[in-house]
Amino acid sequence: MNEITITVNGKQVKGKTGSTVLEVCQANGIDVPTLCHLDGLSDVGACRMCVVEIEKERRPVPSCTYPAREGLVVKTNTEKLEKYRRQILELIFTEHNHFCMFCEKSGDCELQQLGYQYQMDNVRYPYTFPSLSVDSLSKYITIDHNRCILCGRCIRACREIAAVNTLDFGQRGWKTTVVADLNQPLGESSCLNCGPCVQACPTGAIFNKINLYKGMTDDCEQIETVCPDCGVGCELNVLIRDNNLIRIDAPILTSTRGALCRMGRFELLEQTQPRINSPLVRIKDCEFEECSLDSAAQRISVGLKEAKASFAGMASTKLPSETLSLFHKFISGVIGSDSIDTPDGASYRIISEGIAKFAGNGKLDIECSIEEIPGADCIMAIGADPEKTNPVVGTLIRRAAGQGKAKLVVVHQSRNSFPLWTDLWLKPKAGSEAALLTGLAKVILDKGLAKSGKPDALKTSLNRCEIGEVTRTTGIDKETLEEAAEIYARAERSIIIYGENLVVSGGTDAVAAILNLASITANQVGNSLRVVSLKSGANSRGAWELGLAKGIKQDKPKGLYLLLSDDTVDEKLLNWLKEIDFLVVQASYHSPVTAIADVVLPSPIWAEREGEYVDMSGRVLEAKQVLEPGEGVLQDKEILMAVSQKMGKELVLR
Repeated sequence: MNEITITVNGKQVKGKTGSTVLEVCQANGIDVPTLCHLDGLSDVGACRMCVVEIEKERRPVPSCTYPAREGLVVKTNTEKLEKYRRQILELIFTEHNHFCMFCEKSGDCELQQLGYQYQMDNVRYPYTFPSLSVDSLSKYITIDHNRCILCGRCIRACREIAAVNTLDFGQRGWKTTVVADLNQPLGESSCLNCGPCVQACPTGAIFNKINLYKGMTDDCEQIETVCPDCGVGCELNVLIRDNNLIRIDAPILTSTRGALCRMGRFELLEQTQPRINSPLVRIKDCEFEECSLDSAAQRISVGLKEAKASFAGMASTKLPSETLSLFHKFISGVIGSDSIDTPDGASYRIISEGIAKFAGNGKLDIECSIEEIPGADCIMAIGADPEKTNPVVGTLIRRAAGQGKAKLVVVHQSRNSFPLWTDLWLKPKAGSEAALLTGLAKVILDKGLAKSGKPDALKTSLNRCEIGEVTRTTGIDKETLEEAAEIYARAERSIIIYGENLVVSGGTDAVAAILNLASITANQVGNSLRVVSLKSGANSRGAWELGLAKGIKQDKPKGLYLLLSDDTVDEKLLNWLKEIDFLVVQASYHSPVTAIADVVLPSPIWAEREGEYVDMSGRVLEAKQVLEPGEGVLQDKEILMAVSQKMGKELVLR
């Protein structure tokens, strides 16, 4: 990118071709006040606070939309400009109710800060004070229209970051407000509760209910860590005060993972279940008794002897690698069992076997990074519901389809997660996904759309495939099959995203068929195919690579040690756990799982632990501890080591 030189306030400064005057000023530390501007969002020049004087221009112009060019002469701080900005501020303050003493945003408000900067001790214009509604029906977000300055940052954040397009301006003139969809309450609209609008709002117009009046930014300590929920690996900026969680923001709102989602931004702040603060031992069918860690370890030792060789371990994939590695050593070295698994271990085994069928090994490195999604020109989502499992991936898909105009093909038996963005929806019969994918590859081969050399075995297999049989097996007609194949094959950067529904229904054959499809169309980045498998746990890939998804050998072991921490289990797993004779649960909260356990051990929550995580793209991330554990709560590693010592074994941290 070429460099340019402009003159600002009599001083020459450097900038880049394509930048605006505001961007050049900010890059050189020159203060220009703004309200509607937010780094990374498109600029609209709505607030007029950033106006500057430019030589040969007849009037002040907004610097956020004025292109910088070589030789430009700019003034940002003349007396005329300062008077103009003060006048704009006065008019903004008179439009709506901006009494700071009642506002949740007081102390964090950009409008308030500009009021102080321009010494707003009086206003020369009459106040209008319209009585506007407050929309508080959404679970996490409230919109107070009385404090809105119509800067449009929330609208652009909803459109450009979340890619949902829920928010927009409604009505006209002095009646203009920010509305959701067709002027519906936010809680009844298409809003996904992802929250970029909250972080983008410069005033108290849109705020988070959970952290209401809990503290200003300057009163909080800020720690950057990693989201412990799903496998995307979003970075979090966690604000804490007096060892309490106050707020969670994205460190960079406009980055690939900056959108966050309801899970990372809001749900991590909710702690509705009662905490477990000390070891518990069952004394009767429905009663527990608090005890020391030594007594709990003794009970575990007795239960282990009774279970003998039929003892297994299971660990949540939301725990850091250091803890998971120690748990693996605990089960294999202390317990003496090779039966170990994760709640999503079955998915890994199917994915790994599918990769092995294609490449001769089961390594996940064959998949690409999710950073490839926004730049894709075709996305095929198969058996996936990212809005539920990995919402930020859903955001990236919407960005590609809505902003990048990528073609979106959805393959799902029961529902389409992206109804407003989908170009083609295929609904195959349950269990026929592998046949469908093979049929797509066959069409691509027959139409001469293949872009890479094909192994003889694959070519022979595809030649045996009959499209008529594919249509009968899948329930998809030939014309639709051909349309889907052409959309995928003719794109330059097609990417396939598949989820647990495909893994469970289609099995290893479906996984191998996906890789074959990507291979014959040469859809790859370096040595990786443009394929992404969604992973439910923040450290699913890390746990799998550590060998924790070997599987439990017996259908119903007599004993099980479940390292659950602050994770949850589904009903299917809960029913299976009920059949275990001796169950040890190490968890953070009381739940239906702890209610059926024989021994319960306390565990820290996500904010009270630290360690490495491996996201679904293979990046190694460092999670930091942001809270001190409550009294009586030890780290998971300390508990495992204490239990090991009671059994006469020593665990060594790696």
